[in-house]
Amino acid sequence: MLRLRLISALAATLLVACSSVPTAPAFSTRTDVSQLLSLQKTRLDVAAPVARSKWNSHAPIDDPAREQAILDNVGAQAQKLGIDAQWARSFFQDQFDAGKIVQRDLHRQWKLEHRPPFANPPDLAHEVRPVLDRLTPELLAVLARLNGRWCEPDVAGALDELAPEILGADYAPPVQEKATQALRCR
Repeated sequence: MLRLRLISALAATLLVACSSVPTAPAFSTRTDVSQLLSLQKTRLDVAAPVARSKWNSHAPIDDPAREQAILDNVGAQAQKLGIDAQWARSFFQDQFDAGKIVQRDLHRQWKLEHRPPFANPPDLAHEVRPVLDRLTPELLAVLARLNGRWCEPDVAGALDELAPEILGADYAPPVQEKATQALRCR
């Protein structure tokens, strides 16, 4: 009987000790996927002002030199965060390509409408690029939290559920598919 009480007391002590050990913050897959998609949407939302600026200036939609500089920076930042640099570059290239789909669709529409230049188009260097530059480390931070988990059912399920909800209201399926391509388990 004494032995049973000692074992019970020891078990109770261990339970109390274990419950008071600080634990890591709970990982919220749905929250992280939602945040990632929201950041991607914010990035896509910049495509329309970029398209207006390029419409007025007749600048090409593609800017390979700027993209390469950003991708080089993304690769270096990704490595520091433990993200595969090539994968991160691919993810960001998908973001560029999704934005270019939006821009090309707008330019095609404006051409058919014989759209005159816009009044007060945004200044790419001073108004648009700072937004994009702010989004890059934010996107990388969320990608780091989800790193290597793309094939887990909770991540894939959250992505399937939330992408149409967050991106679908404003962006056609080809844009959504391109923006989330690197996030899909293969």
